[in-house]
Amino acid sequence: MALASCGVLEDAVSEGGEPSREASVAVLVPEGTASGEGVATAVELGLEDTIELDGWEVGVELIDDDASEQDVADIAGEIVDSDAVAVIGGLSTETVRSAQPVFDAASLLFVSPADTVPAHTRGADAAQPLRPYSTYFRTAVSAEPPLEALARHATGGLGAESVAVIDTGDDGEGDVFAAAVRENGGEVLRVDERDDASDDGDESDGESDGEGDDGSDDGDGEEDGETAGDEENGGASGDEGDGGADADADADADADPDADRIEISDVGPMLAEARDNGADAVFVAGRSDVAARAVNEAVRQDMDVELLGGTVVKTDDFLAETGSSADGMWTAEPGELTPTEDAMPEQLESRVADAEANAVGPYGAAAYDAATAVATVLNGCLPPASSARDAREGCTGEMAEVTFEGVTGEVTFDDYGDRMDAGPQIMILDGGTWVRADSDG
Repeated sequence: MALASCGVLEDAVSEGGEPSREASVAVLVPEGTASGEGVATAVELGLEDTIELDGWEVGVELIDDDASEQDVADIAGEIVDSDAVAVIGGLSTETVRSAQPVFDAASLLFVSPADTVPAHTRGADAAQPLRPYSTYFRTAVSAEPPLEALARHATGGLGAESVAVIDTGDDGEGDVFAAAVRENGGEVLRVDERDDASDDGDESDGESDGEGDDGSDDGDGEEDGETAGDEENGGASGDEGDGGADADADADADADPDADRIEISDVGPMLAEARDNGADAVFVAGRSDVAARAVNEAVRQDMDVELLGGTVVKTDDFLAETGSSADGMWTAEPGELTPTEDAMPEQLESRVADAEANAVGPYGAAAYDAATAVATVLNGCLPPASSARDAREGCTGEMAEVTFEGVTGEVTFDDYGDRMDAGPQIMILDGGTWVRADSDG
């Protein structure tokens, strides 16, 4: 593996005339790709704009992470054997997972501008988050929808294996949440499915119901359709009439858009179905009156379930109708930072133009902030060190304390090495007030 320098940040020799000590920042990306070269450009610009060192030369080394030529772990090992004091990169899950343990064992700072996989900073057990590698940080800001994060929290952090969904809205929150629960290995009970008067349990109706269930593409649409069909055949309306009655029901539904509207009186049977099917959690969304009644009834009946909700649970109407019954309920809200992928802040765009540099690509903004964070650290940890390798442990320790206003917003790291407010925040209702939970599961 050749270390190809794409730029050197040079400082004059020290006053004593001694040669500057040397260190490098490795950029571990797929070479020859727009995203990889863009990250390298952004890193060099970030270091040039921030680094202030006497007696040191800091090079930027572009390292190809192509695993077809050499295992990523071996590539990481060669970086460890070099004069690198930090690594910026890891645009793929394979690269991150292979390089993390190698860099951590060598106390080598590793920062990704692209990775947003929760397990990479919080470990594999979502119920008990534990940072696996203390040298790993991320400047990427996730674009994950809040409801997907909430589903992950339900199945992981709360350990819910089966979640009942009651959605009376038109914005599809129940569908998004249900799809995410299934993606995370949980079972969904759509207790809010309405009876279709034209349904006789045939295959076409089952498929239609499956598509309307949660819109997931996990390949279980046929199974979902069968489940929905079974629920309808066992429902209150049944198939008691003949074809003419079905046609009349269809006509009534067309004439009255609220004919299939879920009412408060429907809540009891829905919760009974959730209980009978062993639901561990109940998710509510849509209208505040139905959502509030579902929560109040679940609490009144002392159901042993976790309560979760969509945007409705943060409204004044919902909170007024539930009072203290909703305490301990969970929801999620967007993070405060704008997702970094494909972001091009004016500040960085201007910097690229001034330097007549190449486009920084989809991860450039987060890579620039990663370089700024690393440069800030190097300004403090390199001067007292006798060599680049001797500086590594101290540099990693200082990274956790870095705070600055970057081109993607404020850069501050939490206890797991993630950006603060960089993803959806899990919230819990405490005394009628929504507060951030200690962990997003």
